[in-house]
Parts: sequence; C-alpha cells; structure tokens
Amino acid sequence: MEVIEYKNNEHHEEWDRYVLKSNNGTIFHLRKFLSYHKERTFQDASLLFYKNKKIIALFTGAIIKDCLYSHPGASFGGFVYNDTSFESSKQMIDLLIGYAKNKKLKEIIIIPPPFIYYQSYNEAMEYCLCYKNFKIIEYYISSFVDLKQNITKQIHDRKKRYIKKMANKISIKESRDLNAFYPILVDNKLRHNTKPTHTEEELQILMNKFPDKIKLLISCYDNKIIGGSLNFITNKNTCILFYNMIDYNYQELQVASLQIYQSLRWAQRNNLEYLDIGVSQLYKKNKIIPHESLINFKEQFGAQAMIRKVLKLKI
Repeated sequence: MEVIEYKNNEHHEEWDRYVLKSNNGTIFHLRKFLSYHKERTFQDASLLFYKNKKIIALFTGAIIKDCLYSHPGASFGGFVYNDTSFESSKQMIDLLIGYAKNKKLKEIIIIPPPFIYYQSYNEAMEYCLCYKNFKIIEYYISSFVDLKQNITKQIHDRKKRYIKKMANKISIKESRDLNAFYPILVDNKLRHNTKPTHTEEELQILMNKFPDKIKLLISCYDNKIIGGSLNFITNKNTCILFYNMIDYNYQELQVASLQIYQSLRWAQRNNLEYLDIGVSQLYKKNKIIPHESLINFKEQFGAQAMIRKVLKLKI
C-alpha cells in the first residue's frame, strides 16, 4: 500500500468518481464541494491510498498551523473507502500518521460521518483509530429520521395537529431566493451569538455547483417570506437539513415544525432513506452538554439519536 498527496490537476476527476461510488463518501468529500471556499485559510493535504495501482481509499485533509484537520471546510471528513479490512485500516492509519510526522505536524483531527452515511456500516476503521491512540475529544448527540418508515405515523399526535392547522396558511415551495433567506439565517444565528457556516456568496456558489443536490424551501405567509430550510443531498441514501430558520416575529405559527415536515416529505420524494436533522448541543463552561428541549422537539418527528464524534491524535 502507498499514499500519494492529492494534486488538483492530476486527481480531481478520479477523486470525485471514487467518492460517488464509495461506501461512505458524501458531498462534503467531493473536490467539487471543497473547492467552493473563496478565501482559503488552510493548506490542502488530502491523500489517496493505492494498492496494486488502484485507489482503495481517500482522506480529505488540510493543514492548519500544526494540525492535519479532516476537514475544516466541510461537515465531515476522514477516510472514504468501499470495503476495508481490519488490516487495511491499520495500514492506512499508519501511513496517515507517517505523513503527518514527515510534515512535522503535532496532531491529527478527524470528523468521520455518522453511520447513516454508510451504504454498509463497518466500524473496523474507527476501532483501528482508537487502537492507534486517537481519542474522542467531542461527542455530540445528533438526530435523524428514518424515511423508509411512514413519516406521518412517526410524528407525535400533537405535532401533527399543529402541522395540519398551519398547512393551509403557510405555503412552502422550492426557491433560489437566497437574498430573502439569508437575512433570516443571520438573525437566527445572532440570537445564539454565532454566525452562519457559509457566507451568502458561498451558498450561492454551492447552489450553482449542485443545483440538484442543494435545495432551499422557503415559507410564505401573507406574501411575506417568514422562514426557510436548506437541504443538502449528501449521497444516494442521505440528506442533511443544514439550516432550518424562521422569522421569530412569526414563531407562534410553528414555522420550524412545518419546514421540517416538508423537508421530510421532500427527501422521501427524492427516494432518500434518512434525513439528518443535526446536532443538539449547548456550551457551558467550555463543556458540551445536550440541548434537551431541542432533542425533544426533534423526537416529536420520530427522530432517533446517533453520535457524531471528533477524534484527535497527539503526535
């Protein structure tokens, strides 16, 4: 087995082809996605793993100061592969650590995709990461809805009544009107003293790059846009509700609930199996704690829990 640094002019097409056919690749692993950053603040350090002159795995990475981070420009990173054995997993991790040492880096941080993003789930890689002394440094509770089940039957009765009551008053439709949605997004984030992950320009670039994979649903009431949800189809089975934002002047209309419901229906119509509705955490005295009311809100849609982890190795 050998490892080679990614070079854009040589590997771009074969990289994306491999991701699209892989067991656990997502939109966040595609070079087409990772290239959207207008101002790069990191040095790309993505890797290709070969055996018998064939790609057997990829690793999305970037160097920030003394850290090999996978990946600062995306929700998930880590190794992308089809089928990997225990022995192959060990070898890939050894090559990764050797690469980081040669670069004189001091640590490696990896955010692998949760289990719903795998076509066939295999924990050999995660076990080997822990065996090689990677430690879990962040542990988030995240939520997903199984779209293979009847959506309506999964939703709690009280929530169904709210949705039915407002469905005829609020219209929700697909849109490309980021100009109307983005101020609502900014206002929502300000309420939690944060900023959106993406600038408006970056979102526009991504929507142009992936017109069939990134969809904005906007909510209208009395001819006014009062909310929106932005969904990313991440691979052939899974979608993530990346932003679910409302105008808080209309909070009593249950806009957020209606948007989740319509996102579930939209994802199911697109023959997806899971909708990831994100992590639910608060930060208290530099400690991550569960956002219990948000978890409960998501469970009212039939959401189940999954874990999102961040692993770190000090070299």
